[in-house]
Amino acid sequence: MFGFLRPVRGRVVLAGVFLTAWIGAEIFTVRQTAEAINQIKRIHFSDEATREGFRAWAAGRDCEAVVLRRTLLVLAGLTVVLAVLAYAREVSNAKLSMHLVFGLREAIYDKLQRVGLGFHDAISTGELINRALSDLQNVRSFVTSALLQTLEITLIVGGYIVLLATRSIWIALLAILPMPLWTWYVMRFSRRMRPAQKDVMEASDRNVELITENIAGVHVVRAFATEQQEIDKYNRNSDSFLGRVRARIRLFANFNPVIRTIAMASHLTLFLAAGILIIKGRLQAGDILMLGAAMGAILTRLQHVAAINDQYQNAMVSSRRLHEVLQASPTVPEQLDAQPLPPGRGAVRFESVTFGYAPGRPVLHDVNFEVKGGSVVAIVGPTGAGKSTLVSLIARLYDPQSGRVLIDGVDVRDVALGNLRTQVALVFQETYLFSDTVEANIGYGRPSTRGGHIEAASRLAQAHEFVDLLPRGYDTLLGERGATLSGGQRQRLAIARAIAADPRILILDDATASVDPETEDRIQRGMRFVMKDSTVFVIAHRVSTVKRAEVVIVLEAGRVTQIGTHAELMARDGHYRDIAAVQLCGDAVDRDAEGDVLSHMDRVADPSRVAADTAAAREELDTP
Repeated sequence: MFGFLRPVRGRVVLAGVFLTAWIGAEIFTVRQTAEAINQIKRIHFSDEATREGFRAWAAGRDCEAVVLRRTLLVLAGLTVVLAVLAYAREVSNAKLSMHLVFGLREAIYDKLQRVGLGFHDAISTGELINRALSDLQNVRSFVTSALLQTLEITLIVGGYIVLLATRSIWIALLAILPMPLWTWYVMRFSRRMRPAQKDVMEASDRNVELITENIAGVHVVRAFATEQQEIDKYNRNSDSFLGRVRARIRLFANFNPVIRTIAMASHLTLFLAAGILIIKGRLQAGDILMLGAAMGAILTRLQHVAAINDQYQNAMVSSRRLHEVLQASPTVPEQLDAQPLPPGRGAVRFESVTFGYAPGRPVLHDVNFEVKGGSVVAIVGPTGAGKSTLVSLIARLYDPQSGRVLIDGVDVRDVALGNLRTQVALVFQETYLFSDTVEANIGYGRPSTRGGHIEAASRLAQAHEFVDLLPRGYDTLLGERGATLSGGQRQRLAIARAIAADPRILILDDATASVDPETEDRIQRGMRFVMKDSTVFVIAHRVSTVKRAEVVIVLEAGRVTQIGTHAELMARDGHYRDIAAVQLCGDAVDRDAEGDVLSHMDRVADPSRVAADTAAAREELDTP
């Protein structure tokens, strides 16, 4: 846990120095106060004090009065020093805490950005959020305040025990006597507390996870009118959380009385012993004040042990959870000697690639194919065949368990990750837009891209028309995840974002599923113009989209079952011909008298065209 202090070790030392100086000044102040009382007592019972009263010690010239005035001046100086040290201590502690929080948050956020997708697949979003917020604060609270409080308790107890030993070794021994019992009970309590604290944190994780899921899926909840169902689910988990918190509170309810009983018994025993020593003349009146101040300081600090122990139990669990994030091994480790991708047009080759998200459960089986740079490649297959998984290996979002993926003859595992992913742009099935301007979202892959290049990419993606109608055009702020836009508009912006990145390889994972066929046709025409020197992988279910590809790869149950052009695959039996038979009816491009492309709705509305298109499709399928 204290490894988190390495980046701020200078501030830790400084905070420790101020704390030590402040405690030293406090102990010395108590000692000087006791000396002043003893000197006042001696002056009070002297003959001069009997004659002159207050002036005997305020203005007297005898040795005792002079020493008393010097002691009081030292006490006044110590008061000023204590105030200055208290201020310096608080400022130093605050700076230490803030720098530690900054370092921890930066490290966690950096790790979450760089760790592989396999880690995100294994741990829920809600749990990661809770770790980055609650667990981080638990560790920060313990490492800063509890660490310094522990040092303060150690110095206070040790310093006052030494001070008491200078007056009476027996008083010092009595003050030390309850320490072993105290330590044993705290350690016993810690062993019982840790699993209870872990249970509380797990229930808290589930609460955050439920809130995150409900907010993200609010449209589904509203659509199915399941608000009460979600409320009941959250209430059940909250009840579980409350039960675990109560169990932890019961442990503390047993802990605090025992600790206080030990403290009070020790306190009373010490004062009884001090009274006996005063009667025997071995202690003076000032020593009683010193003993009272010392025991008050010691017992006050020891009362903090319960709070520190609570922080410790929280921090022990939280630090393990943070270390799981900070020490997570990358699922796609980068080699130390990784080099940039050499120049090329984006030729891709899969060599005996097998991959699965879980060991022993492969999604892809011995995949082999090669496509030339600058080609348009369509990947088709039934749902769950592994199409999205296959293209994710090109960008090295995951590494295959066996085999190789090569781009322009280089194994992607030998390429620097940052460089590789600037050369491969993806448009995912689920479009994600950031809460930023339209321009910033389109230029996300290349933040330096601005102005005309952004608009050109938008036009090619058929997004410029609706963007131009937004209140502030390209400077319009989008809602969270682009919620203020339609699905088709979000997809077009995602395509524009990929085009603006000017990649060597462009991957469209069912990227035009939410746009109408006419818009899709315009998008493909525009992309064909701008991506003529790049390799394009298209995952699509529309044969009208696939038939324009130069190479079609058919994937079934994680295996490549067919490779060829549209015409070649139509000429032989297989999955591709089966899906084409269903879709080709009405797929021909019809134009009206003025030469404009007829919309799909216009073609369907004309029975004669439907009949003609159906006959043509059947004839094409029957052609050997």
